Order: sequence, then C-alpha cells, then structure tokens
Amino acid sequence: MSFSHPILPPAIQVPSFILALAWLWLASASPLQANPLTPIHHKLEIELNPDTHAMTGLDTINLPPSHRANSSVSFILNPQLTIDRVEFNGKLVPVPPPSEGQTVQPGSTRRVIEIPLPPLDGPDQPAVLTLTYHGQIDDSPTASGGLRFVRPDDTNGHIGPNGVYLTYETFWFPTLEQTLSTYDLTLRLPSDWEAITQGREIANAVTDGHRTTQWRVNLPSEALTLAANHFVVQKQEWKGIQLATYLYPEDAHLATQYIEATIDYLQMYTELLGPYPFTKFAVVENFFPSGLGLPSFTLLGEGVIRRGYTQPYSLGHEIVHSWFGNSVFNNFAQGNWVEGLTTYLSNYYYDEARGNQQEAFNTRRRMVYEYNLYAEPDKEYPVRAFHHKETRLDNAIGYQKTAMAFHMLRQEMGDVAFFKGVRGIIQEGTGTYLEWNDLLRIFSKAAERDLGWFFHQWIDQPGAPTLDIQDILIQEDPTQEGRFTLTGTILQDEPVFTIRLPLHLDLQGERIHDAVLNVDRAAQPFTLDLPANPTTLAIDPEHHLLLGLHRAQIPPMLNRWETDTRRILIRPQTMTTDEAQSLETLLQRLETQPGIETILSDDPVISESASYLVIGSSAQRLLESSSFNSCEKSIDMHPGHISIQEQTFEGPEMAFLISCAHPRDANHTVTFFFGWSPDAVTPVSRLLFFYGWDSYLVFKQGKVIARGMFQPVHSAREIIRHSP
Repeated sequence: MSFSHPILPPAIQVPSFILALAWLWLASASPLQANPLTPIHHKLEIELNPDTHAMTGLDTINLPPSHRANSSVSFILNPQLTIDRVEFNGKLVPVPPPSEGQTVQPGSTRRVIEIPLPPLDGPDQPAVLTLTYHGQIDDSPTASGGLRFVRPDDTNGHIGPNGVYLTYETFWFPTLEQTLSTYDLTLRLPSDWEAITQGREIANAVTDGHRTTQWRVNLPSEALTLAANHFVVQKQEWKGIQLATYLYPEDAHLATQYIEATIDYLQMYTELLGPYPFTKFAVVENFFPSGLGLPSFTLLGEGVIRRGYTQPYSLGHEIVHSWFGNSVFNNFAQGNWVEGLTTYLSNYYYDEARGNQQEAFNTRRRMVYEYNLYAEPDKEYPVRAFHHKETRLDNAIGYQKTAMAFHMLRQEMGDVAFFKGVRGIIQEGTGTYLEWNDLLRIFSKAAERDLGWFFHQWIDQPGAPTLDIQDILIQEDPTQEGRFTLTGTILQDEPVFTIRLPLHLDLQGERIHDAVLNVDRAAQPFTLDLPANPTTLAIDPEHHLLLGLHRAQIPPMLNRWETDTRRILIRPQTMTTDEAQSLETLLQRLETQPGIETILSDDPVISESASYLVIGSSAQRLLESSSFNSCEKSIDMHPGHISIQEQTFEGPEMAFLISCAHPRDANHTVTFFFGWSPDAVTPVSRLLFFYGWDSYLVFKQGKVIARGMFQPVHSAREIIRHSP
C-alpha cells in the first residue's frame, strides 16, 4: 500500500494542496517482510450501517503451515470492536477478555489479541480460525496542522453518513502482522451506497433494501482498504483491464476525463515497466482530502476530483504506485525508496518522455530548489533514513532529493541500463519486499559494475556537493587563430562527491560550448579548448545535478521568505473594511506561525537584514515609491497597472504575487502581495502559500494567467573577466 504526495509543479494553474493530502502513510506501522509464498487468506463477511457508524464482521482465516504448529495465534483488532465468537476447525474456542495482559492507549486502534489453539490431529490438517465480531468505527477526519500537501486530514478509519474509509490503520478485521494476505470479501450495505476495495468485483446485487457486493483479491497484499459512499460507478474495459470511476453524482460527468487520462498513463507505463499488475484501476472520490495510491485504485479528495487533477504529478503518480509500493513492497524499516522512484517516473519522467522539455526542466529546477530551501544542513538526514512524510524536510529528502538521485543514477548508467534496472526491480520484487540494498544489487547488475560508491554518497550520507570555480584564466592559442584555452579550479566543500559536472559556456559570435567534467576532488584543476572567446560560464544550468546552493543562488520567491531565519510581515496600518476582509484568511494563517515579526505601516521601508512579506496597500505603495528598486529591471509599476517582463497587466480583477531581491542583502528577499481590488485579492489570499515557487504570478479572478522566474543575485552563470 502506498501513500504518497506528488510535488506541486510550477506550471499548475490552480491551488493544489489536495494532492498531497495524503500521503501520510505511517510507514513505520506497516507489516514487515513475510514469506511471499505462504500468504494468509481471509474470507470476510462484513455488514456496514453508516447511520450508526456500526459494523459486524465474520472472518474465516486459513492459517498457512508456518502457523499450524503454534500453540496460539496473535492478531490486531480495533479496540472498538468486540469479539463475539471464536472457532478453530469448527470447535468453539474461549473468547479472551478484551484487556487481558495489555493496556490500550486512548485513541489507539491497536489491540493485540492472543487466542490459544487446540492441537491439530496431524501436520497436514487444515487450520481454520473463524471470528465473529461487531462494533463502531467513528474516527472522523480532522484537519492536520500545516500545509495539507505535507500532512493530510487525520483519521484511522470512519464509518458514517458522509462516507466509509477503512484502512490498515483501522484494524477493521483480524490482522496478522508480518504477513501478506489474499481476500474474499462479501459486503452488505445500504442499497443506495456503492463500495470499492482491492481486487475485482465479482457480484453486485440489491435485495430487501440492501446492496450486497462481492470482491476477490488474488494478489497478496499488505492490507485491505475499503471505501464506500453514494457513488455513481462507470466502467470501461481496456486491454483486459477494467477501468472505473466511483464519483459523487455531482461529479459523475468527469468520469470520461479520468478514464481517458488513465488509459494514457497505462499505455506509457506498461510499455516502460511491463504488464500492469492488477485487473482493474479505479479513480475513487473521497469525502475528506486525500491522495492515496492503493492496489488497483486511487482515493482522491473531492477537491482534487473537481479540479480535474489528471496531471502526471497526481493521477500519473498514483498509477505508477501500482508497480512500486502496491506490487513491489517497501520494507519501511530499512528506508523508503518507493516515493522517490515513483516521483521520478511520474512527476518528472512523464514530461521528458512526452517531449515536454520545459516542464521537465521546471521540475528538475524545483526539486533542486526545494531540497536547498527545506533541507537545512543542521537538520538534514540521509535518504536511507527517510520513512514517511510529516514535514517539508521529509518531503525535500524523501521525494525531491531521492528523485534527483535516481535522475543522476540514470545519467551514470545510461538509459538502457537504468531502465533495465527499473524493470529488474519489478521482475524480482513483485509480491515481496525490497530495500535499498536490493536496489543497489539490481542496478549494479544492470550496469555490469559496482555502484556502491554512488549509493554511499547519495543514499547513505547527507548533503549535496557545493561547488565554486576559481582561478579562471583565458588564453588565446598562438598557433591557431580564434582558438582559446580556458583553465580554472573547481572547489568542492567537504564531504567530496564524485560527480559528472555539466558546464555551459557562451562564446563570442553567438556560439555555445557544453562540456562535462569528472570531478572527485576538493580542488580539481581543469582545462577546456574552445573554438571562440568565452564570455560567460554556467555550472549545470539545466539542473541535472543536485547541487548545494546558497540562498543568494536561488531566485527570489515566497518560499525563500517562508524558510528564512528572520521573517518580517508588513501589513497596512489602516485598511478599508473590504481590504481587511480580503486579507482575513491570510492574516489568520500567518498568526499561527511562530517567529514572524509584524510591522503595521502604510508607508513601509525595507531597513532590516531579513526577508519581508509586504501585503495589501502597503505593498502597492512600496512598489510605486522610489525607495524600493530591486526589481526595477523587471517591473514598471504605476497606479492601476504594472508591467512585468515587458507584459502589462491592468484591470480590477488582477492580483499579484511578486518577489524581489533584498536591496542590500542577497541572502534575503522581499515579497509583495496585492491586487487592484479586494475582490481580486480574496480568492488568492486563502491559498497564497501554494504559490511559493515563482518570482512572480499574476492572477485574474483567482486563476494564474502569468508566472515567471527572475534571475538570482548570485547566479550560477558567471561573466568571465579576461586577464590583461
């Protein structure tokens, strides 16, 4: 089972906090590796009553040979569920007291139950355990703190009139840990409800005011997740795979859009990765914000569904999890490689493979910037130590850095060997667990050489190479007119990485020259022979490497303000009622963040060494004044209209988010948020921090109509000054 969050790319046109919602898979609680050849089979008969949050269950468990010789069996069951009857091979077994030998923590869904087993007549005798139980599951989803794409709404399971969500953490049936299982499920629920789970539906009928649906899960799985609601179901067959949507009636018209997008992704990824592991894939609408990738379906919050999030970083991401996470399992106790590889193949590689080079570049750039802004050196940890995401730091390491590590591994190996390794993961790992050491072995085999050094520096140690070029000298070749030699020294901070460093040079006569240097020392001299006089030199301008950057090397953007050690908010001292209402949601969010210094000023000045967020009429006045000119080359500001990068915007429906360099300290930034009317500000204000990756964004009636990036003060592109 894979719970994941795709990154939010720069090109999205609407707020996208939803997609992440998810992704809070508490991985440390997931079952550990078991023998994949001996899964446990559950025959479940469940009845749900959403109005009363109630369920009754009957689970017939066929214990494998590894359990038959044991004198007892232990399993986990939600403490809100009461066991009514236990049988072993048809004979009654005493029901253990609920609290015998343990204390259940308040709010916990885990209660360990141990049942003594009578001895078997022989080693080949079947061992069938049958349990009947009932209770209520009512952990209503609650909003978690912080950005929702980092942490979703919190729930361990819910049965209610608004929807049903039962997952691994619910322990809604007797769960034997450290096992994989197959299932037959018969489910009874109100007639106007539909349900979805893993595997394939084999029957669905309505009698006596109730719906009975039957499901078969033949592929071993870590857990069983069930969702139910007032769904409108649409199905379509594609190459032997059943495609389906389970949407609310008001969103049922989106079914075709989601099915067509699913076909597009399956076409690409079955060609790249091999046969799709399941017999169905369904897009399911959820009653709380979520983005869950589950075996044979994805569970997306209604906010996601209604915005048509069929992009690679959303629907595509969850489809790739069908292979990685839901077919090849991840032993989270040994680290999480699944999210990084899935992010690389969906959020990034889809665009590259389809020829969307600008989008691919934007994604690489964002991965590098996000890592550098959120993985602070004193808090960073190695990729191998990532298990699941709870913070922006976790996201920067487990998703962005890990995805870039796979990108760099691909460059090291070459496409043929790399994708041979990716398919080797599937061929070897389907139905079992793999960890980082397994990936090292598989990729080394595909590359026909030991890649231990690569995994050591990118997976086992924290950090990224921080580079500088010094002692640049250009000399004209006295023997060949128009030929030049450029020499210099590449300096690398400790620890030293072994990398292939791309260099890009602009030459006189509008010519260019690209080179790749093998760098493995703290101070490494280099020489380049050039066909013309060089004018500028850029280090990895296409962001194919994960490099450590100083803050001044990152363009101005809202997320630089959010991650600064000192943050100042400037808000108007006097506001009209309409302006105050338009900024209310934003100000409420900012009030919950610790460490923000607030200044009330109608005529602000930038005087401190800090990053500033200036909002409302205060932002307008400061940009219009002559006291602030850090953006003067890119912005021309006048009352009622503004030109950004030579494009003019005017009209009362316009709002703007603009970030500029601090006028005196390149390590800080100044961000402005304002609009030509309160109505233009209101829809952006409540979602402002989902637009943190651009230097400027222009909104019209709340929708992005223009965006772009300014150059950082200290760019990787350096002007070469010729020696006399």
